[in-house]
Amino acid sequence: MNYRLIVKDRATQDLRQQANYILVNGNADAAVKFLDAAEATFTQLAKTPSMGKVTQLVVLRLGEVRQWRIKNFKDYLIFYRIQDTTVEILRVFHGARDLADILTEFDEEL
Repeated sequence: MNYRLIVKDRATQDLRQQANYILVNGNADAAVKFLDAAEATFTQLAKTPSMGKVTQLVVLRLGEVRQWRIKNFKDYLIFYRIQDTTVEILRVFHGARDLADILTEFDEEL
């Protein structure tokens, strides 16, 4: 069963910022590959949403948040939640960031 996929606006903004960073500091080909890999990973999460681990960095009043790495870009983490038959992509971050600090704001954003 495929779950319905929703990519939140903040996650889309995150992807654009990350792709722009890769473009400026790498090359256009790598930035395109990053976006393609993110899309492929989102599709995989819609097929198998429980493959990500529950993150211990954030406790939401709205339920558990899972994380999974972008295929071939393992430093980039996707944060998402499963609700009934929907996979909701919440944010995408580089793993080197202070994730505990960033993720404390999830409840306010959702």
